[in-house]
Amino acid sequence: MRILIGALAIALMTVAAHAQDMAGGRGKRHQQDTQKTEDKAKTKADEQAYKEALKRIPVPNEKPDPWKSVR
Repeated sequence: MRILIGALAIALMTVAAHAQDMAGGRGKRHQQDTQKTEDKAKTKADEQAYKEALKRIPVPNEKPDPWKSVR
């Protein structure tokens, strides 16, 4: 009897998992293709802004010493 209940539970879980995968063609997998083409320009602009921000960070003159105030 336990084997029958276990087999039934496993069968129900696989059916539920299969139903989650079938999104009717509107799933995330199909949306990613259109998002990739639309976001290329935004990604390029973000990278350029990041590089410009890195250039504006000042270079420290001395090495940081976290124990300086303790000594």
